Amino acid sequence: MASFIRSTLALAWSPLKSSLYSSAALPTVSASAPVSTTNSVLCNAVRHMSYKLKTNSAAKKRFVALPSGKFKHWRSGKRHINTGMDRNRLNKAGIASFATPRQSKHLRRLMPYA
Repeated sequence: MASFIRSTLALAWSPLKSSLYSSAALPTVSASAPVSTTNSVLCNAVRHMSYKLKTNSAAKKRFVALPSGKFKHWRSGKRHINTGMDRNRLNKAGIASFATPRQSKHLRRLMPYA
């Protein structure tokens, strides 16, 4: 980050750019007025750096976010080794269900853009 800020400062105060701005175009600041840091190059460099959050791969494979804010998932036990299973149990395993409120709290952190 420090190298990014240094390179931004170097570009902003290069001699080529300084000839573009005349002293008449720059605003005058009195010595008694506090210096505003909102327009400084350093603040602009930091302000425009955005950090992306990563979505957890395991969560995105197992859960689907619904518009209501709930998370839907599919039950386990339907894929293989189910020849001895009761038919009713197998049919229930094929039905999707929803995450509990406690799970939803964790899933919102794992899937920030869902």
